[in-house]
Amino acid sequence: MREKAWASVYSLLDSARDHAVTQEDKASEIYWRTMALIKQGRYQEAIDLLRKDGALFNSQCLPLKIIAEILDKIGDDQGALRELSGAPIEQEMEDFYGLAIDTKFLYFYLLAKTGDRSVRNKLSEIPDDYRHITMGGKFLTKADLVALLNRTSNQP
Repeated sequence: MREKAWASVYSLLDSARDHAVTQEDKASEIYWRTMALIKQGRYQEAIDLLRKDGALFNSQCLPLKIIAEILDKIGDDQGALRELSGAPIEQEMEDFYGLAIDTKFLYFYLLAKTGDRSVRNKLSEIPDDYRHITMGGKFLTKADLVALLNRTSNQP
């Protein structure tokens, strides 16, 4: 994928799909196919794939979070919020803590972008040392959410 040799990537993914035996094999192929589609900017195809086959993932936060990140990237904050509103964050907190907390942080980030001040009262649910990595590779922290809330609160 780094070399953008897409024909080779998709050939490998097609082979993985053809030889997938377990649900985990299938989910892995779907995940990496989604990542390839995202890298190519084929966002709607990635969303469609996750909506079609997202149930294969052990954690349902994962496909919902990826879809929300794509929607955020293309400027559909409300769509991203709708996507995450049904995420089983609390139900998955024990078994998939990393994914659940990352999904929660993303949800709070999207709320903060819209100026939802209730996020301030919920920030204690995120560990103080937590760092979220965006699709673009940037790190976000609780302090970034507070700064974002301060900016959106001061806008007319």
